[in-house]
Amino acid sequence: MTQTINRRTFLKLASVTGTAAFLAACGGATTEAPAEQPAEEPVEQPPSGEAVTLEFWTFNDYAVGTALELFQTFIKEFEEANAGIKVNITGKPGTDILAGLVAGAGSGDLPDSVQIQLGAGGDLLAASALADLKAMEGELASDYFDQFTKSAIDLLRTADGHLWGFPFSAYATILFRNLKVLKDAGIDPAAGVVDWADLKAQIEKVAASGTNGIGKVLGNDWIQKHFYGGVTGATKDTISADGKSTTMEADKYATLFKYLLELKPYTVGSFMFDTAATDLFISNQLGFLTMGPWLAPTLEEAVSKSGLEWDAVQIPGQSTADKGSVRGGEFTGVMPTDNREAAFKWAVFVSDWPQAARWAGDLGRFMANDKALQQPAPMANWLVQLTSKSFPEAMNEGPFMKKLPTGWSQPEIDHGSLVDQGTETAEEGAQKLIDEMNAILSEG
Repeated sequence: MTQTINRRTFLKLASVTGTAAFLAACGGATTEAPAEQPAEEPVEQPPSGEAVTLEFWTFNDYAVGTALELFQTFIKEFEEANAGIKVNITGKPGTDILAGLVAGAGSGDLPDSVQIQLGAGGDLLAASALADLKAMEGELASDYFDQFTKSAIDLLRTADGHLWGFPFSAYATILFRNLKVLKDAGIDPAAGVVDWADLKAQIEKVAASGTNGIGKVLGNDWIQKHFYGGVTGATKDTISADGKSTTMEADKYATLFKYLLELKPYTVGSFMFDTAATDLFISNQLGFLTMGPWLAPTLEEAVSKSGLEWDAVQIPGQSTADKGSVRGGEFTGVMPTDNREAAFKWAVFVSDWPQAARWAGDLGRFMANDKALQQPAPMANWLVQLTSKSFPEAMNEGPFMKKLPTGWSQPEIDHGSLVDQGTETAEEGAQKLIDEMNAILSEG
């Protein structure tokens, strides 16, 4: 079994920058094109009649199973409609995509198009690894951009005259439940999970029945944010508009740490995203996991193989009026290669609503494409609808298209671990976390 989260947490694992969600409610996220971004050079087209093969990188979990079958269908349709253009798809972990693009920008060894997290945009712009597509915008129908969630396309099609790509998928983390484990513990799944106290009570019942409660949280910044947004009164944007400080607060982080310490006796040693935690969940040895919707295909495979019973609900908050969750998304970009005009056509096609609607309907994935989400299949998909409900209430991973100082979220990891170990109290860890994060951000 493969790691189930590598492309969602790679920015955290690499201590680079976070990803922003992009509903209008996000507010404050700004797109900055670095001053050193060079002007686009004239495109050198291949000789007339010569076929072009586009190298297209996407996430490794988009290049297997049903997702790969969909992409192969998209590629076939695109190639039939665009004689002389071929597309070669390669799946890579998010770490490899980002590293390859940053390194390739200097050497000239780049793919022609990629799909990557929005949070990586600042690093790609700083490395001059993204092509500005503004000059080709005139080739599109006048209403092409209307299909996208407005605040999403506004982040890529900027007010200062750039076009860095097109929105694709989005996510909000949700609470996955092993229904067999819950029922064996005497819990009625139909009652849901209404708040933190209810979640703790259910986890305690699961543990009392002899089964593990929930995956590990303390010591990982991304997973801690699954719950921080559920603290009463917590802001959801993570970083200030100027990128110089965090909007998270020490008293609210202390509240989170105290709750997570209450859950600690019932957590396993593996983080939510670890393969080991997924294996425990699939084998009916774990009651709960918080994760993005990309976990669903792995669980559905287990349904057919072992009869796994599962569902998902919103992550509860401190009170019944609060909800947890983290949100983010991806976009399709084009690299400054000689094939960028052909790559532009591919990016336009794969991001268009008919493809986005099939992606949502077949995979249960939320999309930053309003028209796609209004189609019958996405409307009927329960996972899309759950993500759609969670997304507006979720916390941003971080700012979009703003390159923050390396390691800006490391204090969350460090002090989460120290609180977990008992070296710091919840209050001490929370205050040091915020102070250190602000010190790092202020120097950026």
